[in-house]
Amino acid sequence: MIADRILEEARALLGTRWRHMGRSETGLDCIGLVLVAARRAGLDLPEPPPYRRVPVDQALRRGAAEHMDAVLPAEVRDGDLLLFNMGVYAGHVGLAGTHPVYGVASCVHAYLPRGEVVEERLDPLRQQMTGAFRWREG
Repeated sequence: MIADRILEEARALLGTRWRHMGRSETGLDCIGLVLVAARRAGLDLPEPPPYRRVPVDQALRRGAAEHMDAVLPAEVRDGDLLLFNMGVYAGHVGLAGTHPVYGVASCVHAYLPRGEVVEERLDPLRQQMTGAFRWREG
């Protein structure tokens, strides 16, 4: 499944430093992590237009909906795209996973507060989660 391949590629980028609008192993932001992992997994996604660090509209949600199907938070599976609020609007994304060591729900994301791509428990992030999307096979 494409979701499994994207998650695997994202995990291969753990430790990559955070950089706004980064799109390579020298630096990634949250959207860059998803784009690079998807491309490495064989899914060609378009590059979004330049964006600010703080979202000003629903562009992130619209972009996800163009290429993916919305799922309920209770139905999230490994590899699904998770959206998180930054203030009023969704402004952060990550990939759902099951932590390979601890076996708990996790999120793989390029996270500015950590300064790099990390995989961490999803539970502390759930309060900011505002949507989830599943990749379309095919």
